[in-house]
Amino acid sequence: MSPQHHKIERLIPLPRSKVWELLSRTDHLNRVIGLYPIVRRVPRFQGSHVLQDMTAKAFGVVPMRWREHPFEWVALERYSVVREYDGGPLRKFVGGILLQDAQEMLEDGSPATLVTLFAEFTPAHILGLATIPLIGVRAMHKTMDFLQESVRLSSIAKSYLLPQTKAHFPVNRRELDRLIGGLSLYGFEPALLGRLREHLESSGDDGVIDMRPFQLADAWQMNRDVVLRLFLYATRSGILNLSWQLICPNCRVSKLGAERLSAITPQYHCDMCGIDYEASFDRYVELCFSVHPHIRRASKQVYCIGGPMITPHIHTQLELASGASGELVYPGGEAPMRLRVLRMNRMVSLNGGGTGSWQTDPCTNGEVWKLEYGADGEWSVAATAEPPPGTVLRLTNRSPDTIHVALERSDWSGDTVTAAKVTAMQEFRTLFSSEVLAPGQQIGIESVTLLFSDLRGSTAFYEQVGDAQAYSQVRRHFEFLIGHIAANEGALVKTIGDAVMAVFESPEKAVRAALDIQTSVQTQTEEEQVVIKLGLYNGPAIAVNGGDVLDYFGRTVNLAARAQGLSRGGDIVVSRECTLRPGVQELLDIYGPDVEFFRERLKGIDGETELARLIVTGAASGRTESYELESV
Repeated sequence: MSPQHHKIERLIPLPRSKVWELLSRTDHLNRVIGLYPIVRRVPRFQGSHVLQDMTAKAFGVVPMRWREHPFEWVALERYSVVREYDGGPLRKFVGGILLQDAQEMLEDGSPATLVTLFAEFTPAHILGLATIPLIGVRAMHKTMDFLQESVRLSSIAKSYLLPQTKAHFPVNRRELDRLIGGLSLYGFEPALLGRLREHLESSGDDGVIDMRPFQLADAWQMNRDVVLRLFLYATRSGILNLSWQLICPNCRVSKLGAERLSAITPQYHCDMCGIDYEASFDRYVELCFSVHPHIRRASKQVYCIGGPMITPHIHTQLELASGASGELVYPGGEAPMRLRVLRMNRMVSLNGGGTGSWQTDPCTNGEVWKLEYGADGEWSVAATAEPPPGTVLRLTNRSPDTIHVALERSDWSGDTVTAAKVTAMQEFRTLFSSEVLAPGQQIGIESVTLLFSDLRGSTAFYEQVGDAQAYSQVRRHFEFLIGHIAANEGALVKTIGDAVMAVFESPEKAVRAALDIQTSVQTQTEEEQVVIKLGLYNGPAIAVNGGDVLDYFGRTVNLAARAQGLSRGGDIVVSRECTLRPGVQELLDIYGPDVEFFRERLKGIDGETELARLIVTGAASGRTESYELESV
């Protein structure tokens, strides 16, 4: 039977970015408009051609099977999908959206959005022809109703909520109120606690499973770190559960989950990308949160597996048959970008130097860059200088297979709460001290900052004042250090005698903590004052289980310890490279320490290491009390 074409257009009084955000969440959209959850999916690969065999049950009983092609889209503009059915009322479906700025303006001066929904239904038989208006066209109208509900939510200042199938979901309200009331003891603002309660009561199951705190913080227009703290304390109190998600480095989609950090193993596989990869604390291991079953029962069902919001780092994705050409428009922006062939993972860096094959398009008088994907499965170039924004990239597929090309950001966004971040938070280590790797297990971290401290002359101090008084003062010293470490978003790893080892997510936070420590020492009384040696270093490391404590091992650890060993007291020894970071430069301007650069051969480290000594003016490094003797 011949295809049936349908189109619906409507003016939506929302900016195009908001409409794209709503409609590109295809899993949530399909859930709300009443489509059916996927009960089974099996990837099928024909060379580089990626398909998915999908199974669902209409009305819970009628089986539906189809082959789904990867979505094609241009962010903020359009998307489409092709589904080829086996059995059932339809033979094929092609549908999607188109977004355009309208002439009508909103109150903030931005244009409203003209939304076009289009669909092509090919019925398998006469019954299929009858079901198109009952199911397919009805779903299109429900999609417009979905947008209108978002308009209503915006009108009552609740644009941070997504339209749902119903206003509220069953919640153990008495227990939720009791536990949320307890969270106020930790200093959380009532408005933030209200947002958490509202979210757990008003969001669908997909909104309360595998929650990402930073994304919710942005939607709520609240501080990310404060929302993360709230989720940690809410987990500790029994409102939420935490889990760890393993993210593929190519498609950046979660592949596996683990309820405990100890269940994570270093090696993983992504079927869609066809690669094995190693878990990395600062990229590929993400902390997510789900509502505790005692508060609310929620089921994890999937309604769509390929919409744009699943891979938001991809700006444009298109399918190219063998011998076909297609065009992309380079969007520009601050983030570096690349082209990648799905499954085959062949890439072209668009910020990597070199030149493209430029020519003038006679139709538009604009510049066009021609790039070919060859029969050997390789691009004609591996890297090119960044094209000007708006440049047309004309791609030709010379390979024998259909390919899917993604134009994507090559850097990683900061929207995820990585294992590296939370394990460098003192509150996380305090609240979840049992969250460690399995014994003997190790996972890499690409970048972490480690700080070591020591007391100068502590052995003589013990001799002079006695063990009891010395121990009491050392305990106060630990509290002093840990307070500054935690205040700068770091965490204590362990104490070693009178020394401390701490971890920070970034060098900037570690340097700020160290400067605060040495500056604050100057304000202590004569009886309280001690001489502190500090050293820190940034670089890759290995996370390990160190006696049921999440510990670190490797060259960066050694360098940080050696840097501390070179401290004279009242100063901070760091790498020269660290001082050149823009964020650290700003701190040096604010705190104003003297900076001395020097080279040193460090024990166990080949060659000379370039270091810097930050001397906090007036710090206690010049004192000559009797306990300023050799360090332990």
